[in-house]
Amino acid sequence: MPVQEAFQGVPGIYLLLLCDVVRRLGHDEQQVIEGLGVTRAGLLQPDSRISLLTGFQAAQRAVALAGDQGLGLIYARAMNVTMHGSLGMLALASPNIGEALQAAMRFMALRVPFLRAELLRGSTQWRIVFSPRVALGEPEVFVMEAVLVGLAYVAEQLLGQPLQGGRIHMPGRQPAYWAQFRASLPAPIRYESGEWALLLPVSLSEARPRLADPVAAGFAREQCEQEYRQLVALRSSVRQQVEEHLRMSDAAQALPTLEEMALRVHLSPRTLKRRLQEQGVSYRLLLDAELRQRCCRLLESRHLSISEVAWQLGFADVSNFTRTFRRLTGYPPRAWRAEQQAAI
Repeated sequence: MPVQEAFQGVPGIYLLLLCDVVRRLGHDEQQVIEGLGVTRAGLLQPDSRISLLTGFQAAQRAVALAGDQGLGLIYARAMNVTMHGSLGMLALASPNIGEALQAAMRFMALRVPFLRAELLRGSTQWRIVFSPRVALGEPEVFVMEAVLVGLAYVAEQLLGQPLQGGRIHMPGRQPAYWAQFRASLPAPIRYESGEWALLLPVSLSEARPRLADPVAAGFAREQCEQEYRQLVALRSSVRQQVEEHLRMSDAAQALPTLEEMALRVHLSPRTLKRRLQEQGVSYRLLLDAELRQRCCRLLESRHLSISEVAWQLGFADVSNFTRTFRRLTGYPPRAWRAEQQAAI
């Protein structure tokens, strides 16, 4: 998803906090926003949002100013759950931490549209795995530290006590500044782990936030839903929304069903079908187009066997994959691959 397609941007308060953190570190905050077309007064407006490009440029400048001072960890510690607006209020008022996590995953695009997050529940722990939707470039470590460590701090704020049993995974090497923050982190960080992830014990699922309130949670959820609908309405068509969600779906899992897609675009399955029909297409056609593209892309790799391609696409067995591929292309996978390789 190119930066310019992330129309909703991010809340201006996040940039305002970045300026404050930079100032606390002894640097000129004006250098962060100079020439970007934003002002402190504008960022203070309740509905202020900035484009991703503006946010990335400001983050890049802040990282350059802070150097090895641990900007991401300091930023995470400075962030309060209430800064996340209606989503923060929903988390605070949720009946338990499990529902707060589910809400955060559902409405994440309202706050960090440049990240994809997957909430995985195992027998003993939750794993929230993040991956960038766009290339984050130089500010990547700062952004991911702020998100992951910030979430751990939010969990502490919800509970009103230290987080027990949480862990943070980061793929890069341990930075030099880590040692000075180690004792104060809300959860230990494991570097060179191969993923950006926050791990929480499943036992926290039923833990009650200290400000749990079903009435307040209901109001906050309505606000999140309304905000999401307003942002989604800015897209040019439901078809483009569906195509984007299909492109962004986990490549190692089966593509979403109509019902699952309807949840993602905040429509009922019946309404989604009707909207697509009005645009001269069906969900099945869009699904097949994405699946065909994925199949062909993987089959072009000589390093993957047919069974490995089937597994990566989420098929239970090779025979199902073969039947599906023949329906999409008119060829069995081996014949298609042989023809493509012969044409090279």
